[in-house]
Amino acid sequence: MKKKVRFQGREYIIEQLANGDIIVNKERFSPVVSNIGNLYKVTVSDHYFTIEFKNQKIYVDGEEVSVEVKPHIPVVSRKMSEREHRTVKIEAPIPGKIVQILVKKGDKIAKDQELIILEAMKMRNRILATQSGEISEIKVKEGDMVKQDQILLIIEG
Repeated sequence: MKKKVRFQGREYIIEQLANGDIIVNKERFSPVVSNIGNLYKVTVSDHYFTIEFKNQKIYVDGEEVSVEVKPHIPVVSRKMSEREHRTVKIEAPIPGKIVQILVKKGDKIAKDQELIILEAMKMRNRILATQSGEISEIKVKEGDMVKQDQILLIIEG
């Protein structure tokens, strides 16, 4: 499962592998993490730092940092016509429950507009539009349980 992470103003694509390794912008790392309450000690190669979660804030080595995490949703399919035309299938990045659908069929939407709120592991994940266009089909309804990679809606643009 890939995530788009904005850390201190820079964006990264991060994927956690089954063996615990992570890939950050196509570079693989093998972190060692130990946990003591809300404090995590992390070692990557020969670098050591701490991460602490306190009062809904994140601190790295004692300094508060800005972190924003979103699902990374790549364009799944592409169709060409007389002019440049794209059909994009928006898929669930993780399994969860559809809490809110913020658009309806026929709506004109902008790139990065919120489309759906997906709840997973008690967290609400915002599903965003990967392109501007029109909602041509919504394949889920509020309350549905969805699987990872299940198609949620289709955008024509």
